[in-house]
Parts: sequence; structure tokens; C-alpha cells
Amino acid sequence: MLKNILEPKGYTSIRLKKTKSQHLVAQLEVNAVEGLFLIDTGASNSCIRADKEVYFELIGKDKTLELSGAGSEKLEAKPTTKSNISYGTVFLTKLTFFLLDMDSINNSLSEQGSEVIDGIIGADFLKKTNALIDYKSKKLFLKL
Repeated sequence: MLKNILEPKGYTSIRLKKTKSQHLVAQLEVNAVEGLFLIDTGASNSCIRADKEVYFELIGKDKTLELSGAGSEKLEAKPTTKSNISYGTVFLTKLTFFLLDMDSINNSLSEQGSEVIDGIIGADFLKKTNALIDYKSKKLFLKL
């Protein structure tokens, strides 16, 4: 089992859940507030719904950037100051999130019978934590 190999090497495991839309999600805490995050290896940056800025106690910066979504879609996003990310009592890292309107993403997930998400964990977080995904056991392993 992968867990028996990685945990002695300093990896922490996070339980993942597979949604009806076949995505993997994790319950994580941002600034000590729990939320549901989709794990997306194809997303360059981690994002949180713009309407959850106060809920997660995020501090958005004044500038707005244009990010590219799937296909040719352009999305307006506002970066935040670095926030604490944890899993239960385990501190994972500090990360800058991008606040953006995720209504179209959540509408699509809802239409497929999946839960609405609070944000997306992207390649920035996955690379920073040397992440490995074990699809069989539905675990995300992070080297902290």
C-alpha cells in the first residue's frame, strides 16, 4: 500500500472523496474555516469563490487579473494575501488564492449531481507540497 511507503518518508495523507462527476474533492481549512475543494491538476492556480472572501477571512488585493479558464474562457480574478491551509490539526502551507466567480463551475457540478465546491486546489499547491494522488485509495499525499 502506498501509504506504508510514503508516510515513513514524511508524507501526510488527506482523504479524498470521488464525486458523481468523477472529480476528487477534499475537506480542507483555509484560515481555520472548513470548505470543500476540488483537486484539479490542470488548474495552474488555486481559487476560491469570490462570494466566500469574508467567510474564509481572506484579504483580497486591490488589483484584478485576467486568468484563462478551460478553452478560451477568460476569468477576472483577484489575488489574496497568503492564507493558512490545514487539514484537521495539520498545518499544510501558506498560499495565495485567486477570488473568482465560480457560478458556472458549480452549476455544471450541480447538473451532474455533485456537491457545490468552495474552491479549487491547483498545481501551485500540488507542486509546493510535492503532492501524489492515489486514486485507488482516494488519498492525496503531501510532503510538508
